[in-house]
Amino acid sequence: MSATTDVNDDNRDAGADDTIRTCLSLDKPRSFFLFAGAGSGKTASLKNALEGLDKQTLTNLRKHSRKIAVITFTKAARDEIIGRVKADPVFQVQTIHSFAWSLIEGRTADIRGWLEDHLPTEIAKDQAAFAKNNAGTKAYTTNQRKIVSKTKRLQRLPEIRTFTYAPEGDNFGRDALQHGEVIALAAHFLTESETFQNIVLARYPLILIDESQDTMKLLMEALLIFEARHRGRIALGLLGDTMQRIYSDGLRDLDQRVGDFAKPAKQMNHRSRARIVDLANAIRRDDDGRQQRAREDKPGGTVRVFLAPSVGTDRAAFEAFTRAEMARITEDPAWQDAEAVKTLTIERHMAAARLGFSELFEPLSKPDKLKDGFRDGTLPAMRLFTHRVLPLVTAQRTGDAFAAMTVLRDGSPLVDKKGIRAGLFGEATGLEAARAAVAALMALFEDDRDPSCAEVLAVVAEHRLFPIPEQLLPCLTDDSPVAPDIADFRAEHGPLLDELDLTAPEATPAPEATITEAWTQAVEAPFSQVARYLAYVEDRSPYGTHQGVKGLEFPKVMVIADDAHTRFKGLASYETLFDVKCLSPASQKKADQGEETTIERTRRLLYVTCTRAEESLALVLYSEAPETIRRFLTSRGWMAEDEVVMALPSGT
Repeated sequence: MSATTDVNDDNRDAGADDTIRTCLSLDKPRSFFLFAGAGSGKTASLKNALEGLDKQTLTNLRKHSRKIAVITFTKAARDEIIGRVKADPVFQVQTIHSFAWSLIEGRTADIRGWLEDHLPTEIAKDQAAFAKNNAGTKAYTTNQRKIVSKTKRLQRLPEIRTFTYAPEGDNFGRDALQHGEVIALAAHFLTESETFQNIVLARYPLILIDESQDTMKLLMEALLIFEARHRGRIALGLLGDTMQRIYSDGLRDLDQRVGDFAKPAKQMNHRSRARIVDLANAIRRDDDGRQQRAREDKPGGTVRVFLAPSVGTDRAAFEAFTRAEMARITEDPAWQDAEAVKTLTIERHMAAARLGFSELFEPLSKPDKLKDGFRDGTLPAMRLFTHRVLPLVTAQRTGDAFAAMTVLRDGSPLVDKKGIRAGLFGEATGLEAARAAVAALMALFEDDRDPSCAEVLAVVAEHRLFPIPEQLLPCLTDDSPVAPDIADFRAEHGPLLDELDLTAPEATPAPEATITEAWTQAVEAPFSQVARYLAYVEDRSPYGTHQGVKGLEFPKVMVIADDAHTRFKGLASYETLFDVKCLSPASQKKADQGEETTIERTRRLLYVTCTRAEESLALVLYSEAPETIRRFLTSRGWMAEDEVVMALPSGT
């Protein structure tokens, strides 16, 4: 009698991991694309593959100073994998921007040459667009400033000795490259420079990319071209799921561009209970048809849809009603606690409004050079409030003298030995100056006052409690003690429009939301919003967005879909997905041309948010036609009749 291997939920996908292990060979490397749906253990497969490399392979890599490049989507995933491989330097684990920068860093002459070719083309495009703009419009002003900025940059290129770049922050200064430029440079050299390609081949025999569906299209296409040219000399390992593509700049048809790759696939969903997996399968059935299996030891689960009119509904009350109903239905009182439920919205501004930091969020989330860093918590100027002032105020309020002194020693020039020796504080010692500064700061909060960030900034500057970031200098008055710094800043970053004759005599261009204007508006926000903002970006709040929670999981999830409160109308439309509205003419034209439609994009976002739930899921949908959505959900088999809860006439 032949031996048989029991197939259970834990090893049902073992064949996929075996295929990956075979592909990661230095002698016969083979590229692969691993399909791994939500909760299937995609990252675990990546870690298992790295841990499973034999000793001879690792020894060979070290002997020839070669590395395995592991590209992750988030810093959290990067840190997790680094810990799993015990920080072994043979594994170069980075985010995509860090990896791209590692390829081009130090190639000053090549970068300068690329910019010398690239900038004139960009300027010509902006000039052509500018010529079509009407004076006084936002587009007119935007293109005007682009032309000035790029022209000035082109003129200064010969002065730059070394280009700089911060992969996880904002990049300012004449020598700084922008995020998009680093990606474009890496893609250019990967496809156009034979010398560069040989360097990459010599350094990395294996390149593995997690969440490959969201890797920027430009770089992913370059990597695919690079792999095809050097097939058999390198393995490009792609892990992901096109249904979980969040960003529009990912490669939409990635799964169709890897025809000669090995294609292991994982069937299991280890995260969610069966009812949630069934809903996820229904959502993607009309897309690519891929289906998952729930674990046998995770039956049951609860899904409900709560429908309410988009006009006239008290949203806070209806969402509280939703939690109360879910507590009753699931017999889990934790649903009553908003802090215990992960609430997901399509846009960050909806979370900001519900958490109460909109006045801080709205202005800083608009300028291109601020929004990414602000939204993920890495904006350097914002850290003055989040990582200097807020911890100091918190420590003072709780009477924790040790924590307060730690904050001061970490960032205040008042207790810096060099500052004390230089006599920056006159007759007072550094500690005396620090005490006076802290006392002045805390005076702002007396009698339960909630001062504005501008008031806090003024006191910090007046007492030189912490260094003032360059971006915040224009928010201070000219009589501030740091006025010389402000003057230097304005001299360096003043308007450049006088240098080019781009103004129209018949109208004055309308002002655009500049960096300075954004900060000036943002610092008028109450300081209490800083703590709420920090809790949000550090994922310590009950709210999140589809972008921020990909790869994460929560026992109880509430998804809020509210087209009426969506700022970016082209991003998604649940009412279009659910047949309340027809595709717009522009979307229909895209569909006819084979491009992605609003329906496809919305379906993906719904899939990502719903599949975060482990035990129970509530979908809160606001619509101008709730009954139409109810019919859609029940007729398509997404929901049973008793799984749809309609709002009472009062809205609750």
